[in-house]
Amino acid sequence: MSTEQKTAYYRDEDHEFLGYIVETNHAWHAQTIFGYTIAIVESRRDAEKVLFEQGLGFLMGTWQYFDKDDQDWFPCVIKEAYPHRVVVIRTNAMGYQDPEDYKLVTLVKPTENILVKS
Repeated sequence: MSTEQKTAYYRDEDHEFLGYIVETNHAWHAQTIFGYTIAIVESRRDAEKVLFEQGLGFLMGTWQYFDKDDQDWFPCVIKEAYPHRVVVIRTNAMGYQDPEDYKLVTLVKPTENILVKS
């Protein structure tokens, strides 16, 4: 039987929410604020280090999301991120917004089935 314990992790100096630390039977997962796994490590201390060093920065850059309307995957950047929703802007593959293809999308409870890091 697999058990999982999820704990919110905050930066000490300003109490900024950096993501989650998830303990499973065999490993520790450092996750974004919406639960996307950044890294799987061997100890809680390592997971804390990953979140401290990469937690918010990991949200930057190009991602891909599955657009339910178009039934296809598209490159995007994250505009806003919350524990239960992420707002993305459709971009080209380089992460630049194209006025002809612009689309702002809110993903509710995104999983790796609809939002992945490129």
